[in-house]
Amino acid sequence: MSRQIEVRNLVIGDGIPKICVPIVAKNRIEIKVALKEMKNQAFDMVEWRADYFEEYNQPEKVEEVLGIIRDELGEMPILYTFRTRKEGGYRELSSIEEYIHMNTGVITSGLADLVDVETAMGDDVAFILIETAHSNGVKVIASNHDFSGTPKKEEMLMRLCKMQELEADIVKLAVMPQCERDVLNLMDATLTMKELHDVTPVVTMAMGEMGLLSRVSGSLFGSAVTFGCIGEASAPGQIPAERLRGVLKVLQRS
Repeated sequence: MSRQIEVRNLVIGDGIPKICVPIVAKNRIEIKVALKEMKNQAFDMVEWRADYFEEYNQPEKVEEVLGIIRDELGEMPILYTFRTRKEGGYRELSSIEEYIHMNTGVITSGLADLVDVETAMGDDVAFILIETAHSNGVKVIASNHDFSGTPKKEEMLMRLCKMQELEADIVKLAVMPQCERDVLNLMDATLTMKELHDVTPVVTMAMGEMGLLSRVSGSLFGSAVTFGCIGEASAPGQIPAERLRGVLKVLQRS
């Protein structure tokens, strides 16, 4: 298998890391304002963080917003993410069934190109959603977020490889470093995935100010996507997208 995947006209896993910008607005009016702010900005794909949306549990409202984003951004890939609170999100759901139902609705709507699936929900949940997504031509980013610290390298590799075994299209791991060595360990794990487990594109990041280096070093160590912000950030340590693009281009030329 190739570690490159194509989403619309974007090839992820090839060349300079792709910049994904989150939308974290609470209602349709704020979302439209955020989209206007994104005009003529330097990024490659957008992540709609639906956990911030006040009407997140109303399928017709969710589809309406996805339609607005699509109309505004054209062929740019759209990633739908409902980040639960235990994984660093804005709110919690009442049940796993609700999580499955919401993601399935988005997948079958045909309005999102990718969905984020939290592997902490369990292998069965991940398998159901990945199978449903692939049946509907939607790509999956399997994700795991550790806000308590940075696991040992072997544990990080195990988590990333497990996501690949679940047949996710992209695998993502975010950790919270407690010291500089944690950042180096994450980048070491990322490079090892590139060298030994080159099955899917890998996305890794160390959060917070200490982890800034990990957000710009993808072209060196193998992380295929980095998250920047235009306006409000969705995670600690995100860099403004325009500044991020400049740094990535400098590294690529070097």
